[in-house]
Amino acid sequence: MYRITNINTGANLGAVDKVVYIKIGESGDYTPTTESEAIGVALNSVAYNLAGHNEIKGVDTVVVSEFDGGALVAEQQRIIDSLLISALEG
Repeated sequence: MYRITNINTGANLGAVDKVVYIKIGESGDYTPTTESEAIGVALNSVAYNLAGHNEIKGVDTVVVSEFDGGALVAEQQRIIDSLLISALEG
């Protein structure tokens, strides 16, 4: 999985299985592209500049980082199990 983080605020904007990398197409619209050609990413239909780029005017800049989604799910399950046990024990 991939985490999209705003480099200005440090806010985690979201996590995705697949990053939608974008560039500005010939028509001036955003178009999907490869990671190597990308100037930005789209998350929930919102464009962001990638770190090191500023071609998309008036938007925040983000960094994309890969993380182990399985470990995240396992930790969340551990928390849920703990809460359920606490609730059942009253």
